[in-house]
Amino acid sequence: MFEQLFAERGLSFDRLRVLLEVHDAGSIAQAAPGDPIRQSQYSRQLREVSEFFGCEVARRKGKILKLTNQGVRLAELARTHLRSLEDFRSECRAETVDYTIAAGDSLIQWLVIPRIGALIEASPGIRIATSNLRTNDIVQQLTDGRVDFGVIRKDALGPGLKSADLGTLTYCVVVPKSLAGRGTKLTLADVLARIPFAAQKADGQFTQRLREIARSLKTELKPALACESFPQSLAAVRSGRFAAVVPVLATADLPDGSFVELAADQLKALRRDLVLAWNPRSVSVRPAAAKLAERLAKALRVSAR
Repeated sequence: MFEQLFAERGLSFDRLRVLLEVHDAGSIAQAAPGDPIRQSQYSRQLREVSEFFGCEVARRKGKILKLTNQGVRLAELARTHLRSLEDFRSECRAETVDYTIAAGDSLIQWLVIPRIGALIEASPGIRIATSNLRTNDIVQQLTDGRVDFGVIRKDALGPGLKSADLGTLTYCVVVPKSLAGRGTKLTLADVLARIPFAAQKADGQFTQRLREIARSLKTELKPALACESFPQSLAAVRSGRFAAVVPVLATADLPDGSFVELAADQLKALRRDLVLAWNPRSVSVRPAAAKLAERLAKALRVSAR
C-alpha cells in the first residue's frame, strides 16, 4: 500500500511544515526574515519536496521565492492531513483540541467572546482561539484551512464553503446625552450635520453606504474623528464628545442612561446578514468539528431587533 510514496526519500513532516510556513507567510523571505541561513535551508527543503513529487512547488519571481499553484495545492492538502493527525494525537493523550474562529474585531468583542464561554464550558476537551481578520482574509483562510470557522457577511461567502445563518446585524446611532440636548427630538440628519461624529476611515462597503445615506438626507459625512474600527467609534461615544453609528450589539458596553439611541429607518440599508462559515473539507477530517459548528451556530445567533 502506498508503495510509490515510500519508494523514495525526500518527504517528511519537517519539509511539509516548511511548505506551510512559506505558504502562510507568502514567501521564503517573509517566512524567515533577516535570516539568510534559514532561508537557504527552506529553499533546499522545498527543492527536495519538488523532486519528490516531480513538480515545481516554489518558483523565484525576481528576488522572491514563492509557492506555485501546485505548491499552494500541496500546502492545503498537507494542512488538512497534518491537522487530522494532530487531533488524533490530542484525543489519544486526552489533550485539548484547538479550533480557530475568525471575525472582524467588533464581532469578536461583542458577539463571539461574550457567548463563547458557555459553549466551551459545555464542550470539554476543546480550546478556542479568535483571529481578528478582514472579511476577504477570513474567506481565504477558510478556503486554505488556516482557520476553522468564520463569522462573515452572507454575501461574502466563497465558493465551496458551508454556512449556517446567524441572523441580521443591525445598526443604530448613539449620541451622548451631553450632546443630545434636553427635550430635543434628534433626527439622523441633525446628528450628521450638527454633532461631532466619529466614523471609520476605511473606504469599505459600510462607509460607502453611510455616505449614500448622508447624501440622501441632503448632507455629507464629514467625521470630526476618523477611527479604525467600531470599538474605537464606541470609545469616542463613551468619551461624551462624539456621536457614532455602531452595531446595536455594541450598546451593551455603554453605561445605562449615558446616551441616546436613534434607530433611523435609513440605517436599514446598513444591515448585514451574518453566517457562520466553514470548509467542509476541514470538517471531514476533524470529526468533532461538525458538532462544534452546530453549537457555534446556536450560540452566536443574533437576536432580531
